Amino acid sequence: MSHPLVSIIVPSYNVERYIEECIESLLNQTYTHTEIIVIDDGSKDATVYLLKQYKDKIKVIAHDNNKGQGARRNEGIKEAKGKYLYFVDSDDWIEPETIEESVKQLEQTEADLVRFNGRSFHDGNAGPENEGDYTFSHQLEDRKVYQQEEALQKNRKTFSASPCLYLVKKELIVTHNLYFLEGVLHEDEYFTTRLFTVLETMTYLNKAFYHRRYRAASTMTENTRIHKVKSFDSYLEVFKGLEDVYRSPELTENQKVFVKRQLLSIYHGLMKAQTYNLNNKKIDPSGMITFKDKLFLTAARLKQLLN
Repeated sequence: MSHPLVSIIVPSYNVERYIEECIESLLNQTYTHTEIIVIDDGSKDATVYLLKQYKDKIKVIAHDNNKGQGARRNEGIKEAKGKYLYFVDSDDWIEPETIEESVKQLEQTEADLVRFNGRSFHDGNAGPENEGDYTFSHQLEDRKVYQQEEALQKNRKTFSASPCLYLVKKELIVTHNLYFLEGVLHEDEYFTTRLFTVLETMTYLNKAFYHRRYRAASTMTENTRIHKVKSFDSYLEVFKGLEDVYRSPELTENQKVFVKRQLLSIYHGLMKAQTYNLNNKKIDPSGMITFKDKLFLTAARLKQLLN
């Protein structure tokens, strides 16, 4: 097997309790031809201080200002020199063989991207066995290579926005000018939707490589009114961005179906959130969501309530 460089991009912000576990899991990979790029987003705790102990093994870029995870991931893409890119959240960790097995599968198949599974756990305590796990084996076949049309279909049925659950060719991102939305939450919903739309080949490893931490006051668990408003506004921005993607004349009909599915999912979430009367914000889908779509969503919601 050849040993192409893999760039691992890690945005960090106020994760002094978790950053060492994350970095150690990256340094302990069985595949050693990696560059680890940690971009700190203006941490106010000891995160940057703790990162200094790894200065000879990783690249640390520290900022005084806070721009959000999307901006720092974009910065990481520009800094990366590897053939493949991998994104890791700074409060999570990965299995030692994650990079080696993923690179081996990509090199053997020449696919654009490899997906794999993840497991979630609660900070300080193990959660219920299958709570929040990211397992795609009900639709994806281990080590199979999927061509574009079938990959679109499979990704529609197993969509997970997290870029921590796949390794991808940097060339694909650069060629299609892919980027994360900046200044918003849920920026990966936009990025991964665009990425899945343009990839030509995909493969899958039925292994749980990624370990996602659920902790208090994180983006995934915070439940304050301020956070709800920001989340609502962010999904609106993601929706608008994907509307522009949907209208692109370059998209095939199957690609449009895929993007429309994501638009419907976000729209459904926004309509549910609107019941909180968040600053009286209104949703204007600009004709993108048809009356037929709304009927479909209503029926799906009723089915969910009755089951």
